[in-house]
Amino acid sequence: MEENNRTSIKKHVFICTQCMNEKHCDNPNYATELRAELKTRAKSEFAKNDVRINASGCLGVCDEGIHAVIYPEGKWFKKLSKEAINDVINYLKSDT
Repeated sequence: MEENNRTSIKKHVFICTQCMNEKHCDNPNYATELRAELKTRAKSEFAKNDVRINASGCLGVCDEGIHAVIYPEGKWFKKLSKEAINDVINYLKSDT
């Protein structure tokens, strides 16, 4: 396997879009909507390769609502909502 050093993305944000707990994820499209809104905001706030917003499968913490995790540092946001998108953007701004 060869290593690819051409990718210069500084941060990867993974948002769980496959919640397995109906108690916390009663709107199956909500996480997808959050990801789309965060992706739109990131495109307007950051340079092309600074931040990438990805969908993920279940992150295994459904009992605490929709989650996002930011790599490489492993920063978690729980109970993600549209109102919390500003918190994610502000965190990314403080650390890119």
